[in-house]
Amino acid sequence: MGALKALVVFMGILIAAGLGLLAYAVVGRLPATQSGGFGDAAVTLPPGCTIAAAAIDAGVLVLRADGPAERGCQQVILLDSDTGRELGRVTAREGL
Repeated sequence: MGALKALVVFMGILIAAGLGLLAYAVVGRLPATQSGGFGDAAVTLPPGCTIAAAAIDAGVLVLRADGPAERGCQQVILLDSDTGRELGRVTAREGL
């Protein structure tokens, strides 16, 4: 009876060690994330404009500017989330 208890304890230790190795392997294969992002980046907006919203998707930081339309504030600015480089802008204009 004592040998059976020892065998069960030993097998439990083996299962725990196997799960630990499996978790280590999975974590080791995850992509490394940058801490701190890209540092400082300057986005130029017309006077009187503000950043109304920000979101990140697929490595692109999307900023929505808001303010008086006559000053050109209605913009969406796209930035590369790794480098901070501006990828493009979409500016709203009045229709004809």
